[in-house]
Parts: sequence; structure tokens; C-alpha cells
Amino acid sequence: MAKNIMTEDDWLSLEWEIRQLFDGAPIDEEDLFAGRQKEVLRMLEAVMERSRHVVLYGEKGVGKTSLSNVFWKRFNKSLQSFVVARIQAGPQDNFTSLWVRALDELRASAQSSGKADLIPIDADYDVITPTEVRRELKKCSPNAIPIIIIDEYSEVCDADCRILTANTIKEFYDHTVTTTVILVGVAETIADLIEDHSSLDRTLVQISLNRMSHAELVEIIDKRASRTAITFSGDAKWTIILLSRGLPYFTQTLAKHAAFSAIRAKRLSVESFDVDQAMTAFIADSKEAFKKAYRDATRSNQDNNFEQSLLACALARTDDEGFFTANDVVEPFSAIMRDKKRIAHFEKHLRRFSSDEGGNVLIKRGGERQQRFRFKDPMMQPYVIIRGIESKMIDEDAKTILLQREQGVLPI
Repeated sequence: MAKNIMTEDDWLSLEWEIRQLFDGAPIDEEDLFAGRQKEVLRMLEAVMERSRHVVLYGEKGVGKTSLSNVFWKRFNKSLQSFVVARIQAGPQDNFTSLWVRALDELRASAQSSGKADLIPIDADYDVITPTEVRRELKKCSPNAIPIIIIDEYSEVCDADCRILTANTIKEFYDHTVTTTVILVGVAETIADLIEDHSSLDRTLVQISLNRMSHAELVEIIDKRASRTAITFSGDAKWTIILLSRGLPYFTQTLAKHAAFSAIRAKRLSVESFDVDQAMTAFIADSKEAFKKAYRDATRSNQDNNFEQSLLACALARTDDEGFFTANDVVEPFSAIMRDKKRIAHFEKHLRRFSSDEGGNVLIKRGGERQQRFRFKDPMMQPYVIIRGIESKMIDEDAKTILLQREQGVLPI
């Protein structure tokens, strides 16, 4: 779009473009995919080795679905024999429902892409076993590269389904079935997703997806903005990225609302004050689940500073997996309270937040001396930070330091 936008229709068209590009949903377009180069390569290597399968796991909201959607498209123009089926698992699934749906989707994918002759399989089963799944997939042409992606596999509750799926992958390996299975789910370890995973070590490629780096989140904004007339100032991008806490969904959502703020002011450059407006819009649009979880965690008849300590947890420095320790909370809590504080001042709060009483907003790992905490729903972390800024729990001096490029010591 030309830079000299003048008419109302032009501005409405630009707003529509932003809404489509920054919608926060998992992507299936390779050109919009940002970062994750190492993980893309590992998944492609697994597919090309045949008889290898992938388990992709990590926190909610780190981009697992997007990665599984697009990793194979990087070479799809040169390797025309990819046939990809993607299904979404659910708590109602058993082994038959899951794998009949997977076979049916693979067959449909082959038909829609003109490759039905490469995937001559039958999916018309009332009940299916691992051996029957293996026999069907052995029918696939050696010239095909079939991939079955089972997303949200962590939602499967049926223990037999999990055991039989593990057995199916074993059969694939033992009989050199060339179809690659990719299991995608929310989990901290592979053991949370795969039964008897140690017996599958030779065939499984385990990929733990952590939060995205600052550079990868910048790439998300730049790739999308480059398709429009909108530009983001360096400070605006930095603020969005710091607030996102490594979660691409929030990068897209805050960038979208900030761009709307600029567009409605008839500007093509998104600035830091537009991000302030984006924070207000984000809180207004937040799901009721966020608001309820926040109320459950901080509700009290007394002045217990629950809101301040939860905000300090959200601001604490974390490792790549989003975990922090009580020591990491001391500095932000002191800054919020404007007084030097110690762990003893909020230790009970951490226990509350990781218990039924506090709605289990945090999860706790490790023994008494090496406890680590993380937000159970990572989406809550940016929500708590933005709510803290909106409610003025973070004063302007602390906010300036928090959002500057080289984060320093917060003032107390």
C-alpha cells in the first residue's frame, strides 16, 4: 500500500489488513513464520530420515501449533511429495477415533493435492488397532513423504489411547513405515505426553519449545508490518516485546492494538504512547478466564498485598522455560512496595498462589530449598503486568526502567 494514505476507505482497509496479519492465531503461512530455525531444521531432518518421529512440547502459547503447521512448507516447492494431515486431539478421543480421523485426513489431503495415487489407504474402520494402522500406512508410495500431525495430544485422557499410540510408533519403527508422526502438546517433559517413552528413544526426536527470544519477536512484528504501510518505532517494538514475556500471541495482540491506535489518529508510525493505548484495549478485551483467575489469586478481606506480590512474580526474571525463584521476586516486589523487602515478606503469598486457595495461578517445582515457580497459564503473566501498569501499581519511574532497552535496577 502506498505511504500517502488519505481517504477514509484507505484507513479502513489498512485497519483490516492489520487485523488479519496480527490476529494472534496459529499461522499456516510460511512467509509469516518467524524464528525457530533450529527447531525447523530438526523437524525436517526427522522427516527425511523416515522411521523417525517427533514429539513437540512446551508451555501453552509458545507457538507449537504454528511451528508444526509450517515447518515442512520451507521446502515444499522443491519436494512436491509431502502429504500432510493435521488433526486436533481432544479429551473425548480413544485410539480408534484418533487414528481413523488421522488416516481419513491423510487420505483427504492426498486427494485434494492431486496425490491420491501416492496414498492409497483405507480409513473406513469401526474399530482399529496399531497393526491395522501400520498396514494401511505401509501402502503409501515410497515416493511420498506422509506426515501426520496430532495437535493438542496432551488433551487425550484415555490411558489406553496413549499406550496404543506409543505401541503404534514402535510398530512404525520396527516395520520401517515411512510416515512421520508428530505429537504436539502442552507439557513440561516428554514423559507427560508419551507412555513408556524410554523404549522409543531410538525413534523419537524430542523438541522442547521454549519462549521466543527478543530477536524472534521483533521478526514477528517486522514481517507482518512490512506487508502494510504501518511502521513501528524501535521504542514501541521494545515495549511490546518486554510486555509479551516471550509469548508470540501477546506480541501480535499488543502490536495489533497499538497499530489501531495509530491508524485511528491517522498516523502511519506506531509510537510508545500507542502501546499505552494498546494496554488499555487489551485489558478491556481480556477473556473472563484471566479476570477470574486474577480475582481468585488476589481476593482478600485484608490488606495482604496479594496484588503487589503477584505483579512482582510476573515481573521476576525467568529462565527459558518461564520459571523463577523467590530470590527473583525480591527486587520487583521491593520496587512496587517502594521499600526494601525480603523473601519473608511474600513467601506465604507464593504458597497461596500455588495452592487451591489462590486458584493455583502458579505451579511449583522442586524441593523446599530449590523451589521454582511459573505461571500455570503463561498467558496470565503479561495480563498481570499490564493490569499492574494500568492500575498504577508500577509508578512512572519504575515503568520507565522496566520498559527501557537495558533493564536496570528498579527504584525503591
